[in-house]
Amino acid sequence: MRAKIILRLVLFFLLLSGSLSAQRKDTARIQVMARAQQHSVLLRWAVTKASAWKLCNQYGFELWRFTVLRDGKVLAKPESQLLNTQPIKPQPLLAWQEICKKDNYAVIIAQAIYGKDFEVSGGGNNGIAQLINQSQELEQRFALSLYAADNSFEAAKMAGWAYEDNTVRPNEKYLYRVRSLAPAGRMRIDSSGAFIGLADRKELPKPANIGAVFGDKNVILSWDYSLLKHYYNSWFIERSKDGVNYERASSLPVTNFNGKEKKPSPRMYFIDSLQDNNTVYRYRVRGVSPFGEPGPPSDPVTGKGKHLLVYTPNIRSNAINEKGVLELGWEFETAGNKLIKGFTLNQAEKADGPYKAVMSNITPDQRTLLYDHLEPSNYFTITAVALEGESSTSFPVLVQPVDSIPPAAPTGLTGIIDSTGVVKLSWAANSEKDILGYKVFRANMAGEEAASLVDSVWKHNTFRDSVGIQSLNSKVYYQVRALDKRYNQSDYSAVFELKKPDVIPPTSPVLTGYKVAKDIVYLSWIPSTDADVAQQLLYRKTVTATNTSWEAIQKLTPPVNNFADNTVTPGVTYAYLLLAKDSSGLESKPMQPLTVSIPYNPSKGMVRSFNAQVNRQERYIELFWKDDLADVVEYQLYKGEKGKPVTLWKVLKPGTNRFVDDQPRVNTEYQYSIRAVLNSGATGSSKMINVQY
Repeated sequence: MRAKIILRLVLFFLLLSGSLSAQRKDTARIQVMARAQQHSVLLRWAVTKASAWKLCNQYGFELWRFTVLRDGKVLAKPESQLLNTQPIKPQPLLAWQEICKKDNYAVIIAQAIYGKDFEVSGGGNNGIAQLINQSQELEQRFALSLYAADNSFEAAKMAGWAYEDNTVRPNEKYLYRVRSLAPAGRMRIDSSGAFIGLADRKELPKPANIGAVFGDKNVILSWDYSLLKHYYNSWFIERSKDGVNYERASSLPVTNFNGKEKKPSPRMYFIDSLQDNNTVYRYRVRGVSPFGEPGPPSDPVTGKGKHLLVYTPNIRSNAINEKGVLELGWEFETAGNKLIKGFTLNQAEKADGPYKAVMSNITPDQRTLLYDHLEPSNYFTITAVALEGESSTSFPVLVQPVDSIPPAAPTGLTGIIDSTGVVKLSWAANSEKDILGYKVFRANMAGEEAASLVDSVWKHNTFRDSVGIQSLNSKVYYQVRALDKRYNQSDYSAVFELKKPDVIPPTSPVLTGYKVAKDIVYLSWIPSTDADVAQQLLYRKTVTATNTSWEAIQKLTPPVNNFADNTVTPGVTYAYLLLAKDSSGLESKPMQPLTVSIPYNPSKGMVRSFNAQVNRQERYIELFWKDDLADVVEYQLYKGEKGKPVTLWKVLKPGTNRFVDDQPRVNTEYQYSIRAVLNSGATGSSKMINVQY
């Protein structure tokens, strides 16, 4: 609901002011300000161009009031009222006589409006006159009259640029519209307005952040202008000697005429002269609003003037004696002794500091000293410590004692290297105070002279390097030397050996031959020639149409070059593969496998016994056998009459150990034969018996 009210008010205001139309170059605007009092509303306005100011002084303004809110509710139709019966414009010249007797700002406005001549001159280097543009008289009249109106509301009302509405009610809120009565044909002047009610009354803020710098019979005051520039146009500076009675430090207010639109000044400054340096003064700042209202004063700042020290010490001599102690001498005017507490010796490693006080409380009449806490490189200054105000310091001088002792060799060198060849080195920082830095060296072979990796001096105790990881050398060697500020170099550090990451697999071993004896395969090979081979891996698989998986059967350490495989099965064909594995876990490329067929001894696959029993009553022959074979796939049973070849008769499953021939012929002698077929495909020797039926 509140957003809708504000939107309606903004649209209504835009329609009244005519700002929805495009503005031509010859268009001026009216700017309106409003401030609520306890029982009235104060209005101030001004035009934006000097030419418009002249026209409005001639034709005047009209002021409309629109009642928009009553008891917190927006009226369906604003109530309008013209507050002036006659054009609001400057009073006749005779009417200004009384106010000009007591108000200097009224004099400025009257002169600007009615004066025959208006030339800003005089005043020397002070005052506001030199800050006003003197190029055109009309611009001068316009600018100075607006400045004067900002400091005197009564004078602004006399000029027709202000109005006090005493008919307002506390439960209402109004939109005031100021419109120029100048003919539009001469210049278009857009109207403007302000939205306000008695409920908007606020106290003027108190200035804060007041600063004061007391010098020799003067003080520089400063305060935050940017935070309060919307409340105050001018400022009065007040001072007091007793903290009770204040007087204005200047009859004219302080105004910022140097504000820049893009880079506005955040603070304002005021310089005041003091009668002496012994009296304690209190200063405070009070703002003046565009309605001529003085705001509340700031909190006071207190201080008194200070005698400035105009003498500066100068170091004239410095020498280091045979004991390594500095003898320093300086000059200082004797007349300045009574203005200082004494001297301070300051020391730094660089000419621009930072400096540290190393000797204090040096008496005012002393001009030489001894100092023995010297660094390899020293800058010294002498400060005359003032009794009041700022102290003065000499220019720095450089003191360097003789130093031919090199620093200690760096220790604790360590590092890592990643898979891309990036090396990160670190070592313990030297403890000498005059350490300048380090030099880092690298060699690619043991015993080789190391080459420097930095052209100048490396300031840190860590270093980053990169090496080629596919080069032939498997290790790199680093050393570090320390340098002091006199460029004395230490001895080399201990050599740090760093192994490169291994990305090249070892060369492959070559199987050169084999021998099979008593069901054992004897293999031989030429090992890999790489020095970092850690293991030789022997793989084996049975050669079948579907078998593609390799099984690791043995891990052999170099330089072994043979192996006896006694886990083979007779009658099976095997393939062997040998790989080399280095200390980084890289394996060599596989070579052509070696294929070995294991011959089978049929006698080992023969059944142990084979017998028969004849039953002539029931007309059958029972065959039975025994064996110790564990991997039988089937039994092949052969049959034939004596004198004729035997043929395959029956194939029996493993685990069977008897079979009945139930169709024998009487008076016939038979030959029976049996052999086992093993899981490997091999067949044992046949066992044969003769049976008479």
